[in-house]
Amino acid sequence: MKSAYNHQWVYHLALIKETKRWANHGFISTDQFRSIAEAYKTPFYHPNMIIRILLFIATLLAILGITGLLGLSIASANVTAISIACIVYGLGSFFALEKMFIGKNHFKSGVTEAIMYHACGFTIGGVAGLTDFDGTQLILVICLLVFSFSAWRYLDLLTTVLALLSFAGILFYNFYEAGGIFRQVIPFFFIVVFSLLYFLVKRFKNNPSYKLWTNNLLVVESISLLFIYASGNYLVVRELSVNLMDLSLEGGADIPFAFLFYFFTVIIPVAYLYFGFKKKDAVLLRVSLLVLAFSVFTLKYYYSLGHTEITLTLVGSALIGVAILLMHYLKINRAGFTGENILSQRWAEMNVEAFVISQTMGGNVAHVGSDNSGGGGDSGGGGASTKF
Repeated sequence: MKSAYNHQWVYHLALIKETKRWANHGFISTDQFRSIAEAYKTPFYHPNMIIRILLFIATLLAILGITGLLGLSIASANVTAISIACIVYGLGSFFALEKMFIGKNHFKSGVTEAIMYHACGFTIGGVAGLTDFDGTQLILVICLLVFSFSAWRYLDLLTTVLALLSFAGILFYNFYEAGGIFRQVIPFFFIVVFSLLYFLVKRFKNNPSYKLWTNNLLVVESISLLFIYASGNYLVVRELSVNLMDLSLEGGADIPFAFLFYFFTVIIPVAYLYFGFKKKDAVLLRVSLLVLAFSVFTLKYYYSLGHTEITLTLVGSALIGVAILLMHYLKINRAGFTGENILSQRWAEMNVEAFVISQTMGGNVAHVGSDNSGGGGDSGGGGASTKF
């Protein structure tokens, strides 16, 4: 299945955004930026964030009005008829989105997101209505299919997260319903599954055919790392065991395999941090900081020394001190890391000057085609790739 957007136009838009960053950092002149923007102009309607938010709200209000009128016409129907009408309405909204807006060159304009989320909600809600909101397994599967379709077709990040949560929900539900030993191995199963998913996504990211979905893959990569950590975190496992699996802990009793979860709570953030530095992986580094903070919270939750205000002050002071030390340490490039302007480092291996000259002197003007059919893309995505 292809994306609904023309991959070359997506690439041009990403390139213009990147060269605008160059201009803002003084990497190129304003005139050079204008020349490049003109050479790689795209017919997409993609306003700034404030306009997109306003259009999103306005579109939702308009859709609510239309939905209300349609709802009045079927208000007296039975539940099955209403559910089927919701499914048809949701699928029709997807069709209208592509023909009336994406077909008119809207690209994440606020209008497209509002209609897409609206379509997802009515499609899933209609299926849930047919099951009388009791078929958990079926609802989760429909959520996975609808959200995956939206994430892939429309390059949407929120539905990417929701698709991944639906996938996790399916896994958890099946093991939970199986009972017995299956419930006890849920954390270990999640660690294995999302570890495999993480490495699979890493391979996809290196495949030029999936460049258009780079940002989606980054989201999946990050969420997978969080699921791996959460599956091994002592606090998460203990609280879920007590609240969902009716585990009764009397006196000084502890959860099964407690020593392993203590170990995972400590070692996973350290492993993320180590491999993040070793492989110069920004995703690993950022996630490692989040889970490291939660590990400290976990240990504090179960082994408090009292005087919370003193603990918070000491921890805050330590974090500020570490930040200051890192800022000083990374003033120069150390093994590929630096605290200075990383823009030039990102493009250090490219002949940017030659690229700018070729565009500003009119030597390599891109011609935008009229075909709006989507494609897998060799060089598209939410951010410009490292080759043109």
